[in-house]
Amino acid sequence: MTVSGFFKKIFSKILIANCLGMVLATGLLVGGTLFFLSAYTHHGKSIEVPSLRGKSVDQALQILDEMGLAGEVTDTGYVEAYPGNVVLEQSLRAGQHVKAGRIVGLTINASEARAIALPDLADNSSRREAEAKLKAMGFRDVRVELTEGDQDWVYGLKVDGVSVSSGTRVPVTSAVTLVVGDGRADDALYGEDSLDYGLYDPSAEEIFLEEGGSGYTGMDSAAYGILEEFGTE
Repeated sequence: MTVSGFFKKIFSKILIANCLGMVLATGLLVGGTLFFLSAYTHHGKSIEVPSLRGKSVDQALQILDEMGLAGEVTDTGYVEAYPGNVVLEQSLRAGQHVKAGRIVGLTINASEARAIALPDLADNSSRREAEAKLKAMGFRDVRVELTEGDQDWVYGLKVDGVSVSSGTRVPVTSAVTLVVGDGRADDALYGEDSLDYGLYDPSAEEIFLEEGGSGYTGMDSAAYGILEEFGTE
């Protein structure tokens, strides 16, 4: 084959047409793919996330749907000042720009405060331990009522003035009262009651029994009875 014949075959109209056809097909394929991806991902388009706080759940979901976004309740909380089933928080901040179809998580307000089982505190903990446990569980209104007993020892619990036992479920917003010892039991144990003062006070040296043991002066009847029982003369 001569050189001129070789070039004639290479640059023949059929071969050139085939090459142009392949280039055109490749261009159309690439262009179509890019167009599809742009349309599918909404490239260059964004939606501004609206503020949903304070709106009811139904209103929030409707607003998101009309804007091309989706809403989903992901958590609940409780704020006494707000009615139930309103949006407290949203996962995407208001004003943020996102692609269509994004899901916005919603935290809604519960209709009532969640109920928690009271722990075993009565006759089982000190005042400081009980207060720490209750506050760690979410109780914020913890009160104290004193009763006769060992200093700072918890003898019982009350909710709304009514005695309750451990395990009772009460709203976390309830006022829980700890019935705590005031230390008077310790005073009696260490000899600080009135009877001990009558027996051991230094002024007792002035107490004496009249001759014959039929009378007494300067001593109360309880102390006199004890001395008489032990044959004091």
